[in-house]
Amino acid sequence: MKTEEIGNVNFGQYTLGSAYCRQTYKQGGVCIYISKNISFNAINLDQYIKEKDLDICALKICEATSCFTVICIYRSPTGDFNYFLNHLESVLNMTCKTSSHTILCGDVNINYLDDNTRKHNLDSLLASFSLFSTVKFPTRISHQSCTLIDNIFINIYNHDFAVHPLINCLSDHDGQIITFSNVANSVPRHRFTLARKINRHTIKNFTLLLHYENWEDVFLEKDVNILFNNFLSTYLRIFYASFPNVKTKNTYNLKLWLTTGI
Repeated sequence: MKTEEIGNVNFGQYTLGSAYCRQTYKQGGVCIYISKNISFNAINLDQYIKEKDLDICALKICEATSCFTVICIYRSPTGDFNYFLNHLESVLNMTCKTSSHTILCGDVNINYLDDNTRKHNLDSLLASFSLFSTVKFPTRISHQSCTLIDNIFINIYNHDFAVHPLINCLSDHDGQIITFSNVANSVPRHRFTLARKINRHTIKNFTLLLHYENWEDVFLEKDVNILFNNFLSTYLRIFYASFPNVKTKNTYNLKLWLTTGI
């Protein structure tokens, strides 16, 4: 998938903040989706990317008096580990200068359930930036193994946080969610949202239009695939006409945000 294609994926209240899609190898790449209610700036890290060794993307969030840098990484199990460590250090040297808080998440393919040299080397590097691991449960469970290779590292000590797994049933890796419960934005934000106008009047109009539709292109069609497409096209045309999107203005204070690593 290309970056412009992943940007077209709709996750409702989230928008694509930053991403890297592999150009040569398959089964890699990283992205960060962020709530549409949060302002951010993407960080260009293209100079540090090397497929299999370090896939990386990042963005910066400034809320009230705090700035957060969110970094998402992927390291292939067959990648050059020294390249990964050296260039991750370069990234952190750059980003930590401009942010008071850093959240580093992703699949590092280092099992944190075992003591091993790579774990110690990565922990030593991250400790020099006051980053520590927050995930304490397995993230990839199969019939043959149970490992913790996905992680979230933070250097945030003055905010309460909680970490729990997300069983997504879409991947052989479980997701991880970290929630910060006291990150507040004191400045009220104004945002417009779209919602369909559904009430007893629009529902009545919807049923009436369905009743008067002759459905000729559905009942006379023999091919079941074309039949279904014709039905769906007609149904959606009536649905969208009966329940139009209406723009509403929301005013609120942002009191909670979270980041996930998968």
